[in-house]
Amino acid sequence: MGKRYYCDYCDRSFKDDVEARRKHLSSLQHMKNRADHYCVFKDPETILREEYQKTPCKRYMTVRDCAFGLGCRFSHYTPQMIWELERLVAMKKSRDSTSSKNSNWPNSEDIIKEYLENVTDSNDSEEFNYPVWSAPSQLADLPANLPASLWPATHEGLVNSNFSKWG
Repeated sequence: MGKRYYCDYCDRSFKDDVEARRKHLSSLQHMKNRADHYCVFKDPETILREEYQKTPCKRYMTVRDCAFGLGCRFSHYTPQMIWELERLVAMKKSRDSTSSKNSNWPNSEDIIKEYLENVTDSNDSEEFNYPVWSAPSQLADLPANLPASLWPATHEGLVNSNFSKWG
C-alpha cells in the first residue's frame, strides 16, 4: 500500500508523495483548518482587539448558526462575551503591573552569588554520626575464605577496602 501521510489539521491521510503533500499543504481547506486550530490559542487581548474591529454577524446573532464558522468576517461574540474578554484583559494587565512593581523574587544571579559565598568548606563541617551496623548472630562465624563482597559491611572495611581488586 505504501507510506501514507496523515494531516492532523484536516484529519485525513493520503499517499506520502512530495507533490501530493505540497498540493495538500497549499490548499485553502488545509490553511483554513490550520488557522482555526491556532485561533484557539490566541491571547485574550488579541481576540478583543480583533473583535472590536468587526461588526456583529446578523445571521449568527439571530439564528445562532453561520455557514462561515470561524472564517466569518463578522463577529460571533455577544456583548456578554466581549465584556468577559475586557475583564480578562484588565485582570491580566493589573496582575502584570503589580508583579513588576512588587517583585519579591530575587534575581537569579543574586541567588547564585549568595550560595557561592556561603558554601562551607568540608573541613569545617560538623561531624556526622553514622549508624552502627551489627551483623546478625548467624554470620558471626563466617569462613575466612569468603570473597570481600560477602563480608559484612563495616565502616572500617569500606574505608580500607580496595574496590579495584573485586573485579
